[in-house]
Formats: sequence, structure tokens, C-alpha cells
Amino acid sequence: MEEVVDPTGRIVRDQVEVPGRLGSLDGKRIAFVWDYLFKGPEMFEVLRAEISRRYEGVTFVDYPTFGNVHGSDPEEKANLEAMHSRLTANGVDATIVAVGA
Repeated sequence: MEEVVDPTGRIVRDQVEVPGRLGSLDGKRIAFVWDYLFKGPEMFEVLRAEISRRYEGVTFVDYPTFGNVHGSDPEEKANLEAMHSRLTANGVDATIVAVGA
């Protein structure tokens, strides 16, 4: 008897409910999270300028607050584990994550 294998793989965790979209970025606190690879600081400056131009009262939490999230060594893995508590502690409403390509 042959066993059938699902090509999409097995489900390893339950579905996670996704929160609704923010209506506007006015007055919101945005986190920049980066894996310390491709041009994060340059990209974040462009994003900061454009978001600040379009929305009033926006504040930002810069990437050093969250550490390197590349995830390949123990410190980076610890930063990923601490992400939720750091986002919460900093009152973050939205996050922009930049990863090297």
C-alpha cells in the first residue's frame, strides 16, 4: 500500500489571526527592524522622510532597539525571541522589516 504525502507539507502550527489594517499612520509609532545586511539605514531614512511627509505626528523606533534579527547565531535568535516584548514595551503600532536580498 502506498502512502500519500501532501506536497504542501504538514501544518506545524495553528492559524494565527491577523489584526486589521491601521486606518491611517497619523500619530502612530512605527518600528524599523533590520537583519543588518542590505542597506537598511539608507532605506529607513527614505521611508522615514516619506512617511513623515505624508502623515502627522508619526514617531519611529530605530532598528538598534531590536538588534540584529538575521537569526543565524544565538544573539540574533534571542533578538527574535524578544521581538514581541520589545515591540510592546516601545508602544509600536506598525513595523517595517527590512531584510537583505
